[in-house]
Amino acid sequence: MADVIRYARGGCAIGVLVLLTSGCATDKRATAVTAVDDAHYGGVVSAREYGFVRPAVDVVVTERGRGQVAPARADARGDLWQRVRAGLALDLAASPRIDDTAERFSRDAQYLARMSHQATPYLHAIVEEIERRGLPMELAFLPHVESRFNPRATSPKAAAGIWQFMPGTGREMGLRQDAWHDERRDALASTGAALDYLQQLHRRFDGDWELAMAAYNCGPGRVASAQAENLRRGRPTDFWSLDNLPSETKHYVPQILATARLVAEPNRYGLTLPPVPDRPQIEVVRTQRSLDLERIATASGVPLYELQRLNPGLKLGRTAPDRPGHIIVPIGIGERLGQSLEQVQVLPATASVARATTVNTTPRPRATQVQTVTRFHVVKGGENLSSIAREHGIETDQLARLNGLSQGESVLPGQTLRIQLTQAGPIRHRVARGESVKSLARRYGVTIQDLQRWNQIADNRLKPGDIILIYAPREAPLS
Repeated sequence: MADVIRYARGGCAIGVLVLLTSGCATDKRATAVTAVDDAHYGGVVSAREYGFVRPAVDVVVTERGRGQVAPARADARGDLWQRVRAGLALDLAASPRIDDTAERFSRDAQYLARMSHQATPYLHAIVEEIERRGLPMELAFLPHVESRFNPRATSPKAAAGIWQFMPGTGREMGLRQDAWHDERRDALASTGAALDYLQQLHRRFDGDWELAMAAYNCGPGRVASAQAENLRRGRPTDFWSLDNLPSETKHYVPQILATARLVAEPNRYGLTLPPVPDRPQIEVVRTQRSLDLERIATASGVPLYELQRLNPGLKLGRTAPDRPGHIIVPIGIGERLGQSLEQVQVLPATASVARATTVNTTPRPRATQVQTVTRFHVVKGGENLSSIAREHGIETDQLARLNGLSQGESVLPGQTLRIQLTQAGPIRHRVARGESVKSLARRYGVTIQDLQRWNQIADNRLKPGDIILIYAPREAPLS
C-alpha cells in the first residue's frame, strides 16, 4: 500500500514525543504531544509557543537572489531529499552556533532517520510549495523543529499543527476554526498560511531569512526591538549580532540551519538519511456534502485510524454539512473513492487546493474607507501593556497579540512596541515632549503643510498634551 500507510503504522510503535520549549517571559516549559520518542532533543524549541502569526498581504515571489532558488526537477523514481539539497540557499556555516548545534544533533545516530520517517507523509507537498514560490528549502525544516511534522501536536498555550499556529492568529491567517474543522491541524492548508507569513516577514526584514525565521519564533516586534537596541549601541543588526533576543530564539534559527546541514552532508557526520520517495504520498478528496471518515474507511479499505491520523483537523471525524470540504487520504485511494462515492473530486495534495475550500466559501468583506495605520511606541519607565493600550485607544489583548506577548507580560523601558490602528476617522495623536510638526509629519507620512492646515497651526512648535489630527488621504478636509 502507499508509503504513507506504512508511515502511519510505524508511527504507532514509536511512542510519544515531549517537545520542550521555554517561554522567555515566564520560563515555563512547554510540551507538544507528538508521535515519536524525543529523548535526544533537549533544548529544541517551538516557534508557535509564542504564536506570532499575522495575516500575509500582497504575497509576491520576488526576483531570485540570495535565498531564492530555481525549482529542481521532480523525479518519481528518486529521493526527495535530493530536491531539498538542491534548494538549500542560505549560509549553513554562518556561525559557530550552527556548528555546535549540528554536532550536538549528530550525537543521536537516529536523528535523520527519525526525521525522514516523520516527514514522509507531508514533505513532498511542502517541497512543492516552497519550490513553487521560489523560497529557500531551509524553510522545509521549520515543521521539524516546531512539531516533528505532526499535525496533532499541541503546545500548552494551544498552538497546534505542524506549523504550530495559535488560535487567534490562525484565524487571522484565514485558517478556519469552528465546531467542525480546525485548519491549523490541516497539514496542507497550514503550510500555505505559514509560508505566506514567512514571506511577509522576509519583506519586513529587508530580505533577511535568518531574521524572518527569528521573527516567526519570537515575533517581529521583538526582533525589531533587538535591532533598535543594536543600532543605539552602534552594532550590526543581522540575526547573529542580536544578543538581546530571547534565548529560545537564539537557539531556534541554528537548529533549523543545523538540521539543513546534516541533510546536506549526512556522511560527514556519520549519519544515515533514509530516502523519501520523490512522489506524492497523499491526495485530497473534495466533497460537496458532509462525508465522514468511517464511510471513507469502509469504501477504501484504509484503516480508520490512518485516516484520523491524516485528518486531525476534522473535530467530529466528518466534514461540515453546510459547505464543501476536503479529506486527506493516502495516494491512490482517491480514485477508488471516486468510483464508489458520489459528488467527490480527487485533487493533488497542495496548499492551494486545501485552502480553496475555505477561501471560496467564505463571504468577502465589503470594502470600506477604514484605514489601518501602524506606528511604534518606545516604552517608558512605569508603563505597562494596559496603560500603553489606553494611551493609543486599543485593547490590551490586541496590543499584546500584535507584539507576540501575553496580556500580563511585563515590558521594559526602551522596548519598541508596534501599534496598529484601524479607523475611519482621523488619528488623534497626543503630543509628547520633544515632538514637533515636522517629526509628526515624517512619522505619519503626510506633509507639514497638511498638518498645519488640518490643525490650524501657524508654526512648527507643539505643546505636550496637545491633540493633533491626522487624516487618511481620502478623508482629509479640503480646508
